[in-house]
Amino acid sequence: MKIEEVPRRVHFIGCGGIGMSGLMQHLYRMGYTVSGSDRVKSDRTDALERLGIKVCIGHNGENIGDAELVVRTSAVSLNNEEVVRATERGVPVVLREELLGAVFNSFETRIAVCGTHGKTTVTAMLHKLLTDVGIDHAAFIGGVYRANNYFFGSKTVVAEACEFNRSFFYLKPTLCVCVNVEYDHPDCYKDIDDTRRAFGRFFSSVGKGGCVVLPSELRGLFPHRNRLLYDRGNKILSLRNTCGTFNFDAETYDGTVHVDLGIPGEHNVSNALAVLSAAQALGIPSNAVARSLQDFCGVDRRWTELKKTNLGLTVLDYAHHPTEIGCSVSTANSMTKGRVLCVFQPHTYTRTQAFWEEFAECFRGADAVGYLPIYSAREKPIGGVNSYLLAQHASEKGINACFLPDFATARKWVFGNCGPDDILLILGAGDIDKLADML
Repeated sequence: MKIEEVPRRVHFIGCGGIGMSGLMQHLYRMGYTVSGSDRVKSDRTDALERLGIKVCIGHNGENIGDAELVVRTSAVSLNNEEVVRATERGVPVVLREELLGAVFNSFETRIAVCGTHGKTTVTAMLHKLLTDVGIDHAAFIGGVYRANNYFFGSKTVVAEACEFNRSFFYLKPTLCVCVNVEYDHPDCYKDIDDTRRAFGRFFSSVGKGGCVVLPSELRGLFPHRNRLLYDRGNKILSLRNTCGTFNFDAETYDGTVHVDLGIPGEHNVSNALAVLSAAQALGIPSNAVARSLQDFCGVDRRWTELKKTNLGLTVLDYAHHPTEIGCSVSTANSMTKGRVLCVFQPHTYTRTQAFWEEFAECFRGADAVGYLPIYSAREKPIGGVNSYLLAQHASEKGINACFLPDFATARKWVFGNCGPDDILLILGAGDIDKLADML
């Protein structure tokens, strides 16, 4: 699909999703007539309504109105009432990623950020950098940055390129920034080799004159004629850790630069290097990158520090992969005078099954962990895969683990165990933010 083929009246099913709400805002700003629906009200649906966009809570065939195109997320099934009504009327129904491709590919300069971890943070970092240096651009961010997930602009676009369901194949970037490649979506990929093949195919979509930025550890795995590596012209000379927040000196493509990161976690050093390499491809000086990163405030639910109470420091973090959880636990250990306690909500049955061992081991650095029931998202339960058995398995491996059957029990566990010198990590990509509200 090309942008010229998108009709002027579009309806979105699942409009409260981060990706969907961003697309709705873009079309609305471009003069399209848009409407949407979702199962429940949320901050995102409220934000759309404040713009004047019609949002229906609850699904009903009548919600599509006179739409000429219907857009759905992967979580919306083909037997959804609105999908069925559109099909009966002969109205085309497309996935979100197909429309994103049409929008993204209409820009002159197209920056896609991909990777198993960190792409939301790097996308937000690049958006801030482009804003700071005065480059007009649109940004589609997979999280909420400074109260929004979409920012309007022209000519240049920066967007997340998600590998789930191979949806990034719809994007044709001129600059592709890859943060890392790990196995994550067992419902879409057979193994790490299958995952790497998909990323390799995505990189090959970058045409002549374009650029692919890769981490140095992927050297040789993805040959590309326009490849840049993080360590080509960007070498860390010194690295310092101050209570979990890092600063470093780096030898870059245009001289030595000092970078003070405003957000904690050593993994954000790698994110900063990705931004430095992307800036090189865009012709932005490295000292401008350093200035921009210094006051980068982070994305909501990516190490979001909540108000300090008698619990001590409480952090809400989107970490839902063992590698991400390990980074969060490590960061907490580098900051706390007390203990590190975690409440974790596993995300999807297939991921929990695939990383059964890892979802125990990644908490070995924590003093205690409570496992909430699995957030099913788009999936049906799998026999023998549940948080009760996972907590039991972790306990058998010597990890201080327990099962928390609901948010109310989790709240009691938190107040019964966390002290003022401890760090509490609330981890997961589902609705675990509701627990944060309860605390």
